[in-house]
Amino acid sequence: MAKKKSWDLKFVWPKDGAKGKEHRGFFGRLNNIVTGRGPDIFLDRTSSKTPIKPDLWGNWDSYHDFDAHRLEVSNPFIYARRGYKRYDPHSRRYKSWYIPEDWYGSRIDGDDKPHYPRFTEQEGRRILRCSMKSRGFTPLQMGKEWNFQGPKRFDGSHDWFWQDAHRLGENMRQGLPKYGPVNPFLLMHQGNPSDLDLWMHNEI
Repeated sequence: MAKKKSWDLKFVWPKDGAKGKEHRGFFGRLNNIVTGRGPDIFLDRTSSKTPIKPDLWGNWDSYHDFDAHRLEVSNPFIYARRGYKRYDPHSRRYKSWYIPEDWYGSRIDGDDKPHYPRFTEQEGRRILRCSMKSRGFTPLQMGKEWNFQGPKRFDGSHDWFWQDAHRLGENMRQGLPKYGPVNPFLLMHQGNPSDLDLWMHNEI
């Protein structure tokens, strides 16, 4: 048998779900392909044993780091080319966000809590439209991906994802090495109904 060369490539399809253990059999994979859900498929070296981290497959690394964005754009054969679309763990789709990037940390400085993005581009525009009308804005106008507190992507079951997605931003905010481990104390979930008002104030 011929020895594999170090530059041989393989396909890698990361799993979402806490700790990357979301069950995905044959029909689950097929459904993901047909519906366009779940993480992108990547190319990696056959010899590599390093898993692709959620902030990379979710494209949130390039939200915090211009070099990551530039690398993605310059080498689309290795890095899935998503531009400013980033993963939403609740819908399991890549979406455009109301604040598309924060390469220089302007959104995470000057407060004891980080102001990470909460709303997709479509949601932000709809919030503005509803707020300008006399009837005002209510969360239940936003469809099945929201509840009365706000987007379902910010219930506690998705905290694992946001801790990874904002790993670079959190390390920058705390003055830690950029590529260090995640902050397990970063909680992005809804604590009470008034959180939504604060999120909209900070972002929109």
